[in-house]
Amino acid sequence: MGARKRPASSARMPALADATGETLRLWRESMGWDVPRMARELRKVARDSGEDVAAHHGLVKMIPQWERGNRAPRDRYRLLYVKIFASTLNDLSEGMAIGTDAVLRFAEVRARAALLPGPDEIQALEDDALAKPRETMTPAEIRAVAAEAIAHLHEVSDKLAELSALLGGDDPGEDNP
Repeated sequence: MGARKRPASSARMPALADATGETLRLWRESMGWDVPRMARELRKVARDSGEDVAAHHGLVKMIPQWERGNRAPRDRYRLLYVKIFASTLNDLSEGMAIGTDAVLRFAEVRARAALLPGPDEIQALEDDALAKPRETMTPAEIRAVAAEAIAHLHEVSDKLAELSALLGGDDPGEDNP
């Protein structure tokens, strides 16, 4: 007999592969189940699908270990959790679509915020502006430096308005009090 191949459960079910012990506990508690009830549910689903699992008392000892993160459940137990909480996982995936939108918006905000000048760049601009004493600048040079600074401030202001709109869900062009 050859070695039995394990299913690639993590490739098909990323939510399950990422499930922490705390997640398993939260799933169980969301149903109002204590550990012995969770053990019974695991055994029931295993029996219905022809799986071989530990005895009830063994599961009662293993479940808290999984939930505390002391041990990781084997793939067969992870799959049984999926069978038990399939409807919950489906509800979560619908909710995750909403959460994904928020994550994408946050990523966009972070990307745009990265374009804003940092403290070092601001300090360099200030140092550069102060490096030339006013008495050596002609009025035209002063106007040019001022115009450049004002244009840069408008760019920063526009970026901040866009970021604010992204976080608040408003359009970037709207004036919000």
